[in-house]
Amino acid sequence: MDKLTRREFIIRGSSAVLGAAVGAGHLAAAETKSAEKSRVVLVQSDDALDALSKPKPHVVQKMLDAALVRFSGEPNVKAAWEKYFKPSDVVGVKMNVMMNATRPEVVRAIVIRLLDVGVKNENIITWDRDAAGIGKENIETRNRRFSYDEKTHVSKIVTEKCTALINVPGIKAHWITGIAVALKNWVGVIRGLNPPDQGATYAIHADNGTEVCMFNAMPVIRDKCRLVIVDALRPLCHAGPQVNPQYLWDYKGILVSTDPVAMDTVCARIIQEQRDKLGLGPFQPPAKHLAHADKKYRLGMSDWDNIELVRMTI
Repeated sequence: MDKLTRREFIIRGSSAVLGAAVGAGHLAAAETKSAEKSRVVLVQSDDALDALSKPKPHVVQKMLDAALVRFSGEPNVKAAWEKYFKPSDVVGVKMNVMMNATRPEVVRAIVIRLLDVGVKNENIITWDRDAAGIGKENIETRNRRFSYDEKTHVSKIVTEKCTALINVPGIKAHWITGIAVALKNWVGVIRGLNPPDQGATYAIHADNGTEVCMFNAMPVIRDKCRLVIVDALRPLCHAGPQVNPQYLWDYKGILVSTDPVAMDTVCARIIQEQRDKLGLGPFQPPAKHLAHADKKYRLGMSDWDNIELVRMTI
């Protein structure tokens, strides 16, 4: 186990433009951030994928277990999960089903551990947008539909159903926001978004999607989200979100944190390092929403010097 070499990581784009205040009273800045560094744990395994780049479920489970034990500081897997969840919780696992979707093997590994700590099967919801699966057996079917809060336009899974949330995105480059990982993943719980932002409740598409991070500042999301777990098995480094297979690569990783900004900052570096290998240059457009999430909404750390990245290989 060792820390990643600290090569300078530059988030291109201005962090000074903070934008207008968000109205309607749906957002609130977090408490003043701790001076301590935000930790992100990355676990990789050469055995994570088979010859066809399909995830091996038992290896994915081991990777997730190792990451959460290291991140939590607890002595074993059960204690690590019990640090964040209790049997009485109703847990929403927010995956991504769009291009380069969260792999079901990662979601299933999470659900197995929630069951192990006593969360009831019927109290585990795996979903994106309005399609949800209830329990372990419905991770991939997602045949239940949930409506949206009429005032906030947020899924009732978040506003009414769940006591706890887990943010489980993949990693991809994105033509509007530069990257799409943890901060952008909550777009999938909001109704009525449209790219021109005309008549939209939340204007998030201007200035390269700088305000896309706003959903993470909603108390109903910020206060309930207990973990960020990123599927980094096969990230997309270019031309996303549409998937061109030539820009997918076998990174064979799982990342864990509680800081979505630090998580996305690390993932931006992962994408950039692959782009450098392929001679693609800096990813475009710049991921302005990372610094915006830090400086305006106080959601976490976007400065590399304030992030502790711990790497493990199993």
